[in-house]
Amino acid sequence: MKKLNHATLIFLLAAGGACVAQSDQPSLGDLAKQQHHQEKKVVKVLTNDDVATVRPDTQAQTTKPGTAVAASSTAPETSAKGPEKAKDAEKAASAPQSGQKDTPEVAELKQKLSSYKAEQEGWKRTAKKYEDLLATETSDFRRQMYEEALQGDKQNVEIFQNKIDQTEADLSKAEKASSSGH
Repeated sequence: MKKLNHATLIFLLAAGGACVAQSDQPSLGDLAKQQHHQEKKVVKVLTNDDVATVRPDTQAQTTKPGTAVAASSTAPETSAKGPEKAKDAEKAASAPQSGQKDTPEVAELKQKLSSYKAEQEGWKRTAKKYEDLLATETSDFRRQMYEEALQGDKQNVEIFQNKIDQTEADLSKAEKASSSGH
């Protein structure tokens, strides 16, 4: 019986020693984490030039000299004065000539119309950009990407043209209702 107790005791001490020795070494997961943290990764900072735009920048069209917004075509000098002055000029150009004040509905429709025209111009610019890129691109993969983007932009131009047409019709009705109400 004493032999069995001694054998059990020796077994337990050997197993315990093995467990203690094993716990001193880091696990593979710990080693992987340490190596991952030690490796310095190069961080690339992306700018707007690096990323293809999905939505056109409608503010850029009023800040670039020589770019005229469709709604402000009566005052081309506003395109060089900045977005705020261009918006003021758009409002002045769309104001009624006879001195009467617009109803809130008419004013809202004019604002929507101006916004839709600006968005449409933005989509037209990006479509033109993709057409220019397609003209010089030799990579089939990039050509396919540009063609898909161009198709999407053309669809957006059509969508905004439909919105513009509908808003112009609504504006015409609202102006008639406004003038007959006075």
